[in-house]
Amino acid sequence: MNVLSQILAGSTGLALISVGVLEIFFHGDQRFYRIFLIRPEDVRAVRMWAMNVGAYNITFGLGIAVGLWLVNFSSTPASGSAIIIFCCACHVFLGFWLWVTEKRLLVSAIGQALFPALAIIFYVLLH
Repeated sequence: MNVLSQILAGSTGLALISVGVLEIFFHGDQRFYRIFLIRPEDVRAVRMWAMNVGAYNITFGLGIAVGLWLVNFSSTPASGSAIIIFCCACHVFLGFWLWVTEKRLLVSAIGQALFPALAIIFYVLLH
């Protein structure tokens, strides 16, 4: 896996872990309303979903980290590339799906899908 794809994937992993932490611990914080669109009266109702989505994001971020480690430090770098491509492809789809299900989150959807898509594109082009 080339360096550019690794940088984009690594940035994706860090973003996923960061957003996951926000979703788990701060989903009800109104300072993040633009990101989560959760009104104060809905915090209790969406708590379980926000906590689970946050855990999924952290898990995908850690998956990318493991993939990067395998690419750079193991005897099977292809397995690391496969993990990274899978995680990135999932988030390209999930970014699109976020926009399909909530049009007001277009910027978040682009943010979720752009770096993973670029990581895949540069992997394919420079592989």
